[in-house]
Amino acid sequence: MDKALMPALGNLAWIPHAATERLEILDRFNGVPTLGVLKQPDADHLFWRAVGYVPDRFSIWIYAPIDDDDTNHLEECEPADLLEGLVFHASRPRYVTVGIAEDNRLVFEREWLLPESHAPEDVRLDLLQFLLEALRIAKAQGLPPGRRDVVDRATRAVREMTLTGCG
Repeated sequence: MDKALMPALGNLAWIPHAATERLEILDRFNGVPTLGVLKQPDADHLFWRAVGYVPDRFSIWIYAPIDDDDTNHLEECEPADLLEGLVFHASRPRYVTVGIAEDNRLVFEREWLLPESHAPEDVRLDLLQFLLEALRIAKAQGLPPGRRDVVDRATRAVREMTLTGCG
């Protein structure tokens, strides 16, 4: 089983964990890293901003553990195919961590079983639906007021992303 990354809330979305030894940036948008590899002592992870800045300040990130074969794929493929086989049209289901960031700082994270063989639009739709359910469960668990406010804002943002077909 893959070892999913457990990001620390409050960290930058592209540096989600203090144990990150090195960051390889594969793509940026307006200077912000949106795709890359986190090098860590126990396992490397691909990070990808799956949905960005809609509405306003929210973005959704996927952190997928990668092995040597995945690393070879990233080194040898064309830039347009970086996510192919790792996130899109994956040959097997894989546990990943998904995070919601507000102003590029992580405010929510959950582990998710990324389905195999999903096309890009299916990955995003399933991801948004999963997050809505995870946020609903978190709210039902009786969060403290400050945390509840963050989860409420994130829920509204993810709901809007789902309704507008963001991705």
